[in-house]
Amino acid sequence: MMKLIVENDFNDFDIIIEQENPNKQKSIRVKGPYIVTEKKNANGRVYDEGLMDRCVNEWMKTTVAAGRALGEMNHPPHTEIDQERACHRVTDMVKDGKLWIGESVVLTSSPDGTIKGTPMGDILASIIQHGGKPGMSTRGVGEISESGRIDKDYKLITVDCVANPSGPGCFVNGILESKNFIIDTYGDIIEKQYEKFENGLKDIPTHSTRTDLGQAYVQNLIEQFIEGMKKGL
Repeated sequence: MMKLIVENDFNDFDIIIEQENPNKQKSIRVKGPYIVTEKKNANGRVYDEGLMDRCVNEWMKTTVAAGRALGEMNHPPHTEIDQERACHRVTDMVKDGKLWIGESVVLTSSPDGTIKGTPMGDILASIIQHGGKPGMSTRGVGEISESGRIDKDYKLITVDCVANPSGPGCFVNGILESKNFIIDTYGDIIEKQYEKFENGLKDIPTHSTRTDLGQAYVQNLIEQFIEGMKKGL
């Protein structure tokens, strides 16, 4: 079963601040190792080099090139990108040996206010300008073998910004075991329907004395579950 997987093993990043003159936008970029392969990381997992090469190259073509490679401030417990929490946009990924070196532009406001930053982008810019060093951490879904190797059906979602990425005890339980996903024939990531069904059962109407309302609710929930399974599988 595929799991939501987040990593946080790297914190050696270069901060690049460019400003040609005070009237132009100040560009803040973060550059460094975003992905490492064939080496056990702080979470005890190993990424297959060939697999990640394919995943990153696909992500570059479909997401980075389209300007949609947004990363959030800290890892969310889901696969969708929340634009309200975006703090940076990945602009490039270059392979260097077993590493993928990434570069991101921080989504901060321009000095003259003509370009608005995101709330999280301005927070990240403030942290950087006050001497803080961000960490970058991958988010994706895939299968994990008993040995901790990730070498099949992995899909890279994005790279998020996290604090203390390689600190002891930080995010060691990066896999959300309660979340299960599949990748459909279109390459979309779909949450398994039975979890939605299970959560729906918690909301069965209990305030009414009419038992038929509860029965109708459960019947509708079952119908949605079956229809969802047909579409997802």
